[in-house]
Amino acid sequence: MSALLADPRLSLDKRHSDGQYTGYALPPALDRNLLNMDGDEHGRIRRLAAPAFSRRSADSLRAAVDRIVGEVFAALAENDGATVDLLDQLCVPVPALVIGELLGVPDDLYPALRDAANTMFTFDGSKESGRQLVQAIGWLTETFSTLVAAKRAAPADDLLSGWVRARDDEEALTEDELVSLAFLMMMAGLENAVFTCANIIVALIGSGAAAQAVSAWPQQRGGLMEQANPLPFAFRRFPVTDLTVGETIIPKGDTVLLSLIGADSDPARGDRPSLLFGRGPHYCLGAQVADLIVDAVVPELFVRHPRVQLAIPEAELVYRSSWRSHGLLALPVILTP
Repeated sequence: MSALLADPRLSLDKRHSDGQYTGYALPPALDRNLLNMDGDEHGRIRRLAAPAFSRRSADSLRAAVDRIVGEVFAALAENDGATVDLLDQLCVPVPALVIGELLGVPDDLYPALRDAANTMFTFDGSKESGRQLVQAIGWLTETFSTLVAAKRAAPADDLLSGWVRARDDEEALTEDELVSLAFLMMMAGLENAVFTCANIIVALIGSGAAAQAVSAWPQQRGGLMEQANPLPFAFRRFPVTDLTVGETIIPKGDTVLLSLIGADSDPARGDRPSLLFGRGPHYCLGAQVADLIVDAVVPELFVRHPRVQLAIPEAELVYRSSWRSHGLLALPVILTP
C-alpha cells in the first residue's frame, strides 16, 4: 500500500479518468487544489505551502493552541455534572480556532464552514441533497474568494496573507490556485482534526483505558490516531496506464480507492508505520498540526474530567451516512470535575 500511495502511475488528476468517475465537480476557484493535481504543478504549490506546516511552524503555534484550549475548557467547566455535546463544544471549536488563526480565517465563520462540510460529505445523489450541495459550494466559493480579496486589501500576519503576496508579487499561484489552497487547508484540516479527536475520545471512554493512555502520552497518540482515523480511504486515484497489483490488472483510467484502514489493520503489516497521513508526494501537509491539536485536546479532557462518560450507550452514537468519512453527528457525554 505504501508503494501504491507514492506510485506516480496512480494520478489524482481527474483528466486521467476514463469518464466513469462520478464525483461531483467543483468550480475552478475550489477545484485547483492539491488533491486534484500531480507532478510539477503539485510540487510548485506544495513547496509554497509546506513550510507553514513543518514541525518548527507547528511548534510556534503551541502558545496559540494552549490559549485556545484553555478558553474552550474554561467554558466547558461551567457544565460540570451536566450532559454536553463534546463535538460542538470541544472537538469542533479547538481545531476550527487553531486552523483559523493559522490561516487568518475569522472565528465566526467556522459554524457555517462545518455546515458546508457536512453538506459536501453527505451528498447522497438525491435532488434535495444536490440542491443543498450547490448552495454550499456557491457559499464556499464566495466566502474564500472574499477572504482572499480582504487579505489583499489589508494583509495580516497569517498564511493566507502570505499566499496572497506570493500570488501578487511572485506569480507563484494563479487566483484559482490561491483560493483553492485556502479552501483545502481550512476544510480538510478542520474535518480530519474534529473527527480524529472525537473518535479517540470515544475509544478511550469505551475501553476504560484513558488514564493509562494519558500517563503514556504522546507515545500512545500514534496508535490511537491510527485506530480513530476518520478517513477509510485515501483520495481517489486514476491509473495513467494499465497497472498490475499482485494478480489484478487495473485498467488505465479506472477509479481506484486505497484503503488506509485496511492496510493498517493487515496482520502482515508488521512494524511498518501507519498510513494514517498517507505516503509519498501527497503525504498530509497538516500532519504536524493535527498532532498538536490532538495532543492539546485529548489528554487535557481526561486530566480535567477523569470520570467523563458517554451519556448514551456507545452503540447508539450516530455517525454520518457517508463512506467518505467516519464522523460523529454528536458526542453526548456527562462531564465530571
